[in-house]
Amino acid sequence: MYQLLELQAWKGNKMSDIDVARTMIEYGGSFVRKLGGAVMVADQNNLQKIKTTWPDYWSQYQRMAQQLSEVEKQASK
Repeated sequence: MYQLLELQAWKGNKMSDIDVARTMIEYGGSFVRKLGGAVMVADQNNLQKIKTTWPDYWSQYQRMAQQLSEVEKQASK
């Protein structure tokens, strides 16, 4: 499953699920870190359940992942 998420990370414009999961694991509290870990091993059905059950967490860390990506791009210029 991790390989599937890695492949999704290469799809361009929107933050991939793996980017969001990594951000959750790195910056979240204990519960959100566990959710991020669950995303890393989830199949598509369970991933959708996570996104649907905790949409506020998902959108928060999706935005954070996007912001971190933009900062990294600016820093590499």
